[in-house]
Amino acid sequence: MNFKIVLVSGVIALASAGCMTPMASAPPALTVVSTAEFVPMATSSNLFEIESSRLALRRARSPEIRRFAQQMIRDHNRATRRMMAVARRAGLPLPRPTLTARHQQMLASLTAAPSFDAAYVDAQLMAHQESVGLFSAYSRTGDNAPLVEFARATLPVLEMHLNEVQALSGVSVARAM
Repeated sequence: MNFKIVLVSGVIALASAGCMTPMASAPPALTVVSTAEFVPMATSSNLFEIESSRLALRRARSPEIRRFAQQMIRDHNRATRRMMAVARRAGLPLPRPTLTARHQQMLASLTAAPSFDAAYVDAQLMAHQESVGLFSAYSRTGDNAPLVEFARATLPVLEMHLNEVQALSGVSVARAM
């Protein structure tokens, strides 16, 4: 396994182990990301967004959270299809749709959360902070031009999602009071 992937995954896991709250610090900013790192990380990120949001459609009580979950499923399915098409055209091996160990743990924690709505918002906040960092770094330092363009085109959508989940975090906190 690529040492950089292990190192970046370890740093991210340590930075957020056990803390899925809005006050949790964002994972460290990625400075250089290769295609070999970007594709599996982006694939796992999209899959986490889709699977956690499917869970939200079943368990969330808040209509705002359910609407956000529907948007996440739609947008991240679209991003996955686009990334696969770009990778195919670039002649890259297509990644298997799998979650990283960290995303598996986040999904398991979300599944077991007694206060689902708050846990979902916290998980989305952390996941979108990670995604924005990943796509931002790859759009600046990526080594595959078609994927760099994909990252640049996708980044504004991820930033919009981050803004929406930050606003949603305020709504869910206000309702809890």
